[in-house]
Amino acid sequence: MNSILIFGGILVYILILTVRFRISPFITLISAAFIYGILDGNDPVVLYLGIVSGAAKIFQVLAIMVFCGVCIAHMLRRSGYIDTIVDDISRFMKSPENTAGIGGWILSLPLMCCNTAFVLIAPVIEQTVGKKSASPYLYIAAIASIISFVLIYPSPAVVPVMVTLLPSLADPWALDLVLIPVAVIMLVLLLLYARKKTGGLESEVRIPLKKHSRVKAWAPVITPFLLAGLGLLIPAISFFSIISIALFCGLLVAMVSVGKEARDIGIHDGTKYAGLIMFDLCGAGAFGAVIAAGSFPQEIYWFVSGSIPALFLPFILAAALQAASGSRVVSAATTAEILAKASDFPDIQPAALVLMIAGGSCMVSFVSDPYFWLVKRFTGDETTGVINNYTLPLAGIGLIIGFSGVIIQILSGYL
Repeated sequence: MNSILIFGGILVYILILTVRFRISPFITLISAAFIYGILDGNDPVVLYLGIVSGAAKIFQVLAIMVFCGVCIAHMLRRSGYIDTIVDDISRFMKSPENTAGIGGWILSLPLMCCNTAFVLIAPVIEQTVGKKSASPYLYIAAIASIISFVLIYPSPAVVPVMVTLLPSLADPWALDLVLIPVAVIMLVLLLLYARKKTGGLESEVRIPLKKHSRVKAWAPVITPFLLAGLGLLIPAISFFSIISIALFCGLLVAMVSVGKEARDIGIHDGTKYAGLIMFDLCGAGAFGAVIAAGSFPQEIYWFVSGSIPALFLPFILAAALQAASGSRVVSAATTAEILAKASDFPDIQPAALVLMIAGGSCMVSFVSDPYFWLVKRFTGDETTGVINNYTLPLAGIGLIIGFSGVIIQILSGYL
């Protein structure tokens, strides 16, 4: 019980540093790891080694993916190709809410960051419907980008769960046979909700843009998934199914297609932004490793299992960590580290496990969530408006995702 009390205090500490003082997540999480470890009775030298090991593990898994995705995003923005991509989506979708939702949902995948996808698509939405009318559609794009980000492999929010909790899974891509349909259903529910909120405006959306080659615009987005698919189908090139390799190829395609100026500036700006993201993620890895190395995993399992089904523990942990850290990747990675050390934790169907963690990470997207403030800045709404249009709808989706995990668990015969 002692480690549970320490953990609760550390969550409050993270929340205060994040919300009140706006301290860098890396500094917050590394300091939280040290404080937790010392209070839990760890030797400082051993504690330091654990922090370094946890940070290194996250860097090893996510560094290439995040760097490639962010640099592709910055090159697409600098070249203006993002306008062409969204325009193509709008020509097919015919309504601004569908364009915003499907655009955010799609772009979050190859760019490996829902925040980056939103920053790219938000100015295009404002240009499409007018800045004064853009607020409802910005909320749609933000929530849609989170849906695909927390649910679909190989997102950075899903990969740590696979690596830590499901290392023996022969083909992690196979889980997408379950995860993608759930993500699509969540998107459809969001768009139905959006049509009710916006009145279902039916008008073809056109964005005034420069003439760009659609092949060049779409090539960096499509290449990683095309190569990954070929790698899964053709044994001789199976190495392409490693998403870091596929994304690196997408980066090379982007560097060729966007031109010298967009390439140079995009790589420069993307490297800086990717570095910030990776430091935050490495802080999460360090924090999770320190917690997982102690008695907390067993204590929280024993504490919870007596009052609620153990199946809900991933959901609750992810929600608590999301409330404290504000990062969906942090909450997923740390939850996975904690559960991996709970030796008595029951067998949960892999897809159900991912869904429970994903659902929990959507539950408390409030002031500690950097995305909350990003959406507030773009919409210009008051805090209560962002809560009503971003935090609460996303929590509703999180509940449905978690419920989907329970259904899959039951249908798979694990309960």
